[in-house]
Amino acid sequence: MRCFFRRSFVVSAVFLIFLLASAVAQAEPLKFSSSTQFLWGDDLLGESQQILAQYLRMSYAPEGKTYSLTGYGRVWKDFGTPAVRDNDVESRLYYLYLDYAPAKQIATRIGRQFVNLTAGTSLMDGVRLDVSDIGPVGITIAGGRDVIYTLDSEVNRDGNYFVGVDVHLQGVQNTQAGVSYARKYNESDLAREELGANFRYNFKIASPYVELKYDVTSKAFDEATVGVEVYPMDKLMLKGEFYHSYPTFDATSIYSVFAVDKYREYMISAEYKVSSPVTVFASYVKQTYEEDSNADVVRVGARLVPLEKLSVNASLDYRNGYGGNIWGFEVAGDYRLTEQIAVAGGVQYDSYKRPELDGTNDAQRYWIGGRWIATKNISVTARVEENVNEVFDHRTLGRVALNWNL
Repeated sequence: MRCFFRRSFVVSAVFLIFLLASAVAQAEPLKFSSSTQFLWGDDLLGESQQILAQYLRMSYAPEGKTYSLTGYGRVWKDFGTPAVRDNDVESRLYYLYLDYAPAKQIATRIGRQFVNLTAGTSLMDGVRLDVSDIGPVGITIAGGRDVIYTLDSEVNRDGNYFVGVDVHLQGVQNTQAGVSYARKYNESDLAREELGANFRYNFKIASPYVELKYDVTSKAFDEATVGVEVYPMDKLMLKGEFYHSYPTFDATSIYSVFAVDKYREYMISAEYKVSSPVTVFASYVKQTYEEDSNADVVRVGARLVPLEKLSVNASLDYRNGYGGNIWGFEVAGDYRLTEQIAVAGGVQYDSYKRPELDGTNDAQRYWIGGRWIATKNISVTARVEENVNEVFDHRTLGRVALNWNL
């Protein structure tokens, strides 16, 4: 499994070297962006980790050509003692795909890619076909090997596949609508079969929307969202939304025989731009569970720009009901010292009480960071945070990154 994954990365590297040589010879546009990151601190189990990671993103898009290539991956090493992750140098390919358009109405994508249909999603090694302008309709068809990651590597099983199709409206003014169908196979056995539908229409002052997912195997709507956004005036946005969730599992999973509860929430929210530098917002959510259990959640906050170089976000949350009570706040801001240097910081505080625990606990998090734009193509970012809660007296996490574009 690891050998297969490393071979895929070697093939990717060969591709990049070949394209770089081709770009130099033909003056074609080849773009790279890199982020070299060092991360340190304790994980959730209290084990120390010190990880050096190299991220690389590339794109190759020759002008006037009907094809392009895009890739993104990382290599990392855990220097912690003991190492939280594998002791070896590990690598991961997030995507590497070729876009090719053989005709004006036809586009294909071949390789590792993320597919997002209303009926289902997959990171797959496969092919996607988009056919547009069939009257007012477009069609997307996708299929390939379903990619599953573990903490350090990738699960490589024969018979893990994803297939999906989406039919959607195109070129219809103010309207978005589509229906989709998706299947997943686990070692050649049907694991999941879903239907999906989405709709949104933009009126002058309102925008209603619907998104539905239906699990064919369980014969149940496992997810549904219905809402409307209303704009009674330029500076005011009102929103009402209903959300339904009924957890379903792959048919091949042992959890598919377990009983689960439905969850629903009813939300209303408002956002008002008081003036150019001040926006206030508030929301109320009614959460409902099985057996008449429920909870109420209130959130209020503001986004401020008191100075040209300073922005501040602040919010207050309160929850009461099933599962426990909690209230907390968050304040975060950033300040631009110069055109090249900016600093940021914030604090989070939560006070909570769980039904199974006596007394009240609290959790705190503080962080500070910054960004330095050294040149047009090179920048450095850094962040350090401290966590204090019932598990950790202190848990310091940090990250420094060197970013560059070529």
